Parts: sequence; structure tokens; C-alpha cells
Amino acid sequence: MAIEINRREFLKASAAAAATAAVYPPLGGAMELELGGEGFHQIRTFQPRKRKPYLCTLCPYFDGGFTYAESGRIMKTEGNPNHIATRGKFCAKGLASFFAATDPDRILSPLKRVGARGAGKWQQISWDEAIAEVAGKVAGALDGGGADSVYLNEGAFKNGATLRFMDTLGSSSVLRSRVPSISSAAKQAALGAMLGVDFALPDLEHTTYVLNFGANILETAPPLAQRLADGVVDNRLKLVTFDVRMSNTAGKSDEWIPVFPGSDGIVALAMANIIMRKGLADSGFIDTWTNYSSEDLAEHLKQFTPEIAEKASGVSVETIERIAVEFAKAKPATVFSQNGVGYHKNGIQGEMACTLLAVITGNIDNEGGYCLPRRFDIAAPQPAPESSTNGTAQLNHAFPFELKSGAHQVRVLFNHMSNPAYSSPAASLWREVLKDEKLIPYLVDFSPFMSETADLADIVLPDVVAVERDDLASSPTALLPWASMTVPGAEILGEAQDVRVTLKKIVETIDSDGSREMKQYWGFKDAVDWVKQEVEATPGLQDGYKKLKSKGVFPDYGKLDSTGRKIMKKGESVKVAYHTYMETGFPTPSGKIEVNAEALEEKGLSALPSWSENPRLAAIKPDEFVLSTHKVACQTLSRTSNLKYLAELWHSNPLWINKDVAYKLGIADGALVRVTSEVGYLVTKAWLTNGIHPQVVGISTSVGRTAYGRVAVADAGEHVPFAREELEDHDIDHNLWWQDSGTNPNDIIPVAIDPSSGVQTWNDTLVTVTPAVPGDEYGQIQVDNSKHLAVYKQAQEQA
Repeated sequence: MAIEINRREFLKASAAAAATAAVYPPLGGAMELELGGEGFHQIRTFQPRKRKPYLCTLCPYFDGGFTYAESGRIMKTEGNPNHIATRGKFCAKGLASFFAATDPDRILSPLKRVGARGAGKWQQISWDEAIAEVAGKVAGALDGGGADSVYLNEGAFKNGATLRFMDTLGSSSVLRSRVPSISSAAKQAALGAMLGVDFALPDLEHTTYVLNFGANILETAPPLAQRLADGVVDNRLKLVTFDVRMSNTAGKSDEWIPVFPGSDGIVALAMANIIMRKGLADSGFIDTWTNYSSEDLAEHLKQFTPEIAEKASGVSVETIERIAVEFAKAKPATVFSQNGVGYHKNGIQGEMACTLLAVITGNIDNEGGYCLPRRFDIAAPQPAPESSTNGTAQLNHAFPFELKSGAHQVRVLFNHMSNPAYSSPAASLWREVLKDEKLIPYLVDFSPFMSETADLADIVLPDVVAVERDDLASSPTALLPWASMTVPGAEILGEAQDVRVTLKKIVETIDSDGSREMKQYWGFKDAVDWVKQEVEATPGLQDGYKKLKSKGVFPDYGKLDSTGRKIMKKGESVKVAYHTYMETGFPTPSGKIEVNAEALEEKGLSALPSWSENPRLAAIKPDEFVLSTHKVACQTLSRTSNLKYLAELWHSNPLWINKDVAYKLGIADGALVRVTSEVGYLVTKAWLTNGIHPQVVGISTSVGRTAYGRVAVADAGEHVPFAREELEDHDIDHNLWWQDSGTNPNDIIPVAIDPSSGVQTWNDTLVTVTPAVPGDEYGQIQVDNSKHLAVYKQAQEQA
């Protein structure tokens, strides 16, 4: 029954409550306001919350924190205040992640398809039935088609049991929707060739100048965002961002320079040329610690003039020269680059050019510079099977095209933490392929939610969610190595089961008599034992298991100070070692920075830093735009759009378009527009802004869902199979006020693979934008998959 109260009564009640709180302060104190959550609210609950370590795995930064549970139900998460990287802070995604555990639309028992693929008809079955069926399909594939007829599409940010499962089978048919690193494949290749590492950390809290190329630090890199804020406060650092769009980071920069897409590399090389020519480079560092002399490098860089860079980028010669000189004179200074550089053709070259700026100024692994990664390399439980892929990561972008051409003979496909039917380029073709039982006879999905891909599976084996998963990880997000752990703060709901346990049971069923020699690699008791074995097998962590279980992080470097920004030990800020390369050299063939990276010649690239004009973007017509997709602070890929508070904050994604250009096209703010690529079109709303390059339009990802629960699709009346009453959520039933769930751009984005890095060149898509025509409706998407196939075929012929 609804209770009515008028404004006068409300104000009287509010005043009384305020007076009570003033007289009895404890009654107004909420535990959320205390660092570490150690208090409790005396009225609402009569027991303290139980705190457990928590490792957020929604992004590769792996922030460490805690969960807090009441009566077996997790009520909140927060950052670990004594974690060297997170320092008590979580991003919005981490703070909301625990809602996944009690999402009423969650899958809590194995489901078997009983209708056509995609028809939404399912039958609940027992785990015994599910394991027996899947094990039978895998055994049949091994015996009838060989190990490589069993495929895995993997989307996790770190390697784990699914890769071990494939190695146990002896299958090399592993596809990845992303590389297991903070860096893109292009950045990995560039850093690997030059520095011998897959990531470099800008020491933002100790620097005075940051050149940022295409990275949205404040929305996508929480630990780095904290350090950037520290650097602004402590050092008054200058931040200069080159980006096609005024992201949150660009908007908070001292200077935002809207650069033409894909031209970051030539701008960086022109700056390097200026720095060398003006005698501002650290020639001693170059001659001592690189494999190419400063004299030869200066000569090589002469070809990359500011005038060429201006023509390619639209950035004036004067601006390029000024920023180059400022950067070289700033001591110390650092660079950072991300997808705005790497998600183009020739992304490796662009990433090399950005890194070169740190190299020639001697800002490598110094205080305030571009630092080598510090982390623990988490070891696998032993004994482990021999790797079937030799550690290589094959991205999955070409898979549906290759499958239709007959290049793959699939008998069983496992899908883990990936949703290609929604989040891949040419997603519409993925859906076509996944529906085809001749191409993929048997599809197994481990999703805890009915994703667009799980909806096409033959069987769903629901995994646990992050707060229920015993876990361990390390990421190079601080200048001292750390490892974090999850100790589940609540019991696993329903019949959901950790994927490691599920795979263990499948292996034991396939190899029931031991004749296949598989069970030996699956001797761990459960997920808890798996993590314990990982700790015991990892150098530097062997003695840390107890501390990880209790504190959530290891080593214990100290405690957070009163400012909430520094980790202190015995009254002093924790000490960091710099110039680590001086003891052992760089992990490259020469032991030095390989400015002349001959390994890149195997990829068809110049060994020396260079730049090649992107022919696709160079041929842009006056009526065309480069379509740039981007992430936002409160969503991540396809895994957060069901979290109610995040979806309430961000559920639609209008098209960013330059205001002046839009007026010329007759497009008003909020008007419907048709965005057309060479394979199809979508209809969405325009958002007019001066914060985007005139030849670029932008649209965010993570919305535009057709599955994943009622919150994700913005429809409280959406049918949910096998919903559980104990997870009923009145917010979703009665307060889901928005009806706009956005538009997914991935259907109209053709696959365009950079042959050097293997990465999808997300930011090379060309589109036209026109006012909607009669009959167009918001959210409408029309795609011709035959055009997807034709575009891919043409690209292969030209490669």
C-alpha cells in the first residue's frame, strides 16, 4: 500500500530526523562513511558487515578492493585503502559490480536448447546431464575430427582454466576477442620490439609534463587517473591530449588538440625530429641505451618534417614545434598512448613513434618518466599441460569469414567471457554463422547471463560472477609489483558453478579411465585450491597466501596516509626503484632499447620508427566521416549493461557530430540521423558539439542490447526464462524509468584487419551521415551480410 505524504509533513519529518541525529550522532552514522567499512548502522542492521578481499576483473587493471556482506548477501564493494595501486578507490563499474550476483535475470542452472537456435526456448537440466552431454560431444570431436576440431573463443582479460582445457585436449584452435593485456595488440607489438615488454607505465604522480595520444585515462584507466590527479596537485603537471574527440581526459587537459584520425604517429615523429634538430635530445642516453646512434637517428628523422605532419594531421607547424620543445625541456616528462593510436592500420608504427619521444628525451624508467612494468607473473597450477598455441594470441575478427570459406572444420565451439554476436565488428555475420548448425554443430556458452551469443548456444553452463569467484591476479599499474585476491564474501547462488570446476568435471568424464592422460592436469580440489596452487607456484608470492586471504593484497607496502593519496611506511612515502634496466639491461635481443627493431621486418614493417599514410583515410571524400567508437566511464564492453545503477547513468549513445558541420547538413541537435557505412546503416539521434574533429563522428559502445536482461534492453516486461522469486528486484519491476537502450554500431562496422598487428582497425570505418528519411525509426539497423563478405574478400586480395 502506498503511503502519501505532503511537502509540509515531509519537511517536519526531515527536521525531526536532523535534530535526532544531532543529539545522538551514532544514529546518523552510516558505515559507508568509514574507511574500510568497519562500523555499522545501529538502526538498520544489528550486525557488522563481513569484509572479504575482492579483485575486480571487469577490466585488465584488476583493481583490488573488498566486498561487504550482511546475512550472506553482498551489500557493497570499495577499493582497498592499502593497495599500492587502487589506494582505497574503485571506479563506478567496480562499485556496482556486486549487483550482478543478485541480478534477477541471472542464469542459475544449466540450460539446454529445445527449439531452434535463437528461438529462446530452453530446458533446465542437471549438472550431471550437462557434463555428460558436453563431455560426449568433445570426446566425439576428438575421436572423429581431432583435437583441433574443438574451438574456444576466449574473452577474459587473463589466461585461465579455459586455455588449460584446450592445452589438455591438445587443441590449438583458440580465438581471442582481445589480448590478455592492458595494451592493444598493436601497442604490445611496438613495446615488445622496442623495450621487450607488453606495457609501459607513465609515472604520472611524479612527472611535470604528459603527452597523451588517444588515451582516455580518466574514464578507462582508474589507477592511472588517480596518479594523474596526484601529479596535477603535487607538480602542477601539464597535460596535452591529442584525440579526435573531447573525451573526459581531453576536456580536463591543459590543451586538447583535435588531430585527424591515424595521424598521431607522424605528429610524434615530427616532434622527435624537432627535438633532435634543436639539440634537446638526451644523446648520452640514446648512444648508451639504444641500438642506434643519436647521429644516425637524427638523420633518419629529418624526413618527418612538421610541414608533412601538419598536412596529415591538421595540427599547425607552430603547435607541433612548441609542444615538442616544451616536452623536451620539461624534466621529467612522460607519454601515454592507447586505442586512438593502435586501432588504425599501421598502429604499430604509431605506437613506436609515441614511445620514441620518451626514448630520445631519456624518460625511460626514470622518476616521472615512462616506466617498465612491475608485476608478478601468475603461474599456473602444476603440473600443467604443454601449450598448444605457443603463447600466441589469434584474434577472432576473421573467424566467421574463414568459417564460411571452409577454412575451419568446427565440431564443438566453447565461448567464454566473450559476446561476438554483439561486440565484434560485423556482429551480424557472427549471428548468421552462430545460427548455422552445419558450420558450428555444437555451441557451449559459459555466460552467467543470457547474452546475444548465449542465446544462440546449444547449452549454457552458467559460470559464477566476479564476487563469487576465488581469484588471483597482478597487473602493472603501480611502480611496485602487487597481487590481489578474491575471497568470495557470499555463497554461490543457485546452481551456478565456477568454470574451473565445470571443466574439471568434463575432463574427468572424457578421461574417466585415465587412458587419454588428461586428468593429471586437473588435480586441484576446487577453485580455492586452484588459487592456492597459483600462489605457491608464483615466484615472489609463495609466502603470501595467508596475507592475501586476510588483507587482499601482497606485499604489504604500508598504509594509506590521511590525504588518501600516498602509501606510507614508517612515516615516509614508500620507496620505488627506478632505472631497473641498469642491472640487467632491457629484455630485448641486444639488451638495449631497439630503436632499430629488426624483429618488425618480419611483419613487413620498417625496423626504424616510420609512418605510412593510411590509404583508406587518405581517400576520405568531402561527405564522409571517420566513425570513432569509444568507451565511457560507467560501462565496459558487454559485461555491465545489466547493472541497474550503471545503466541508469548511461543507457543511450547519441552520435557525436561537429556542430558547424551538422548545421551545413541540415541536422539539428537531437534529430534522427542515418549513419551509413559500406555494409549498411543505423538510425540514431545526433548530439551536436564542438568537441569533435569536423571529419569525425563518434558513438559509444556497451549499449544497444537485444539481450542480457531487462535492464540491458530497458524493458521491465521482457520475458525472463526461469526467473527466481528470491532474486526479485522491485527497482527493475517498478522503477526502470528509461526506455532508450541505445544503438549498437558494431553491425555496420566492417572487419578491417591490420595485417601487421592482427587488430581490428576500429577507427578506420568511413560513414556518411544524413538526416533520417520517412520511415526511419530510432534504433533501426539494416545490414547486408553479403556486403560484409565482399568487403572482407576485397581486403584480403589487397593485403
